[in-house]
Amino acid sequence: MYETLGIALICAASALLLGVALGLRPRAPAAVGLLLSGLGGAALAAGALLVQPHASAADWVVAVGAMIVLAPTHIRIVLGPFGPLKKPGLLAEDAGDA
Repeated sequence: MYETLGIALICAASALLLGVALGLRPRAPAAVGLLLSGLGGAALAAGALLVQPHASAADWVVAVGAMIVLAPTHIRIVLGPFGPLKKPGLLAEDAGDA
């Protein structure tokens, strides 16, 4: 019934998450990155549930609630901490200079 809206929401949330993870995460304050990635995760789950024909209220609570936590956690584990680096010399490309 809401397949088109669900697909559009999945695409928009994916673009937001990629933008936060690759562009905004190392530049913006950590609170901004965490908030936007949590919002993107919730939108991704909502889009996935809109595509499904019979998603229950429990599906909505569990999926959206879990993705609010899991999306920022995944970005943090895979790509590193949110926010600008406190010591710019900690970059991997600077390791060969030591």
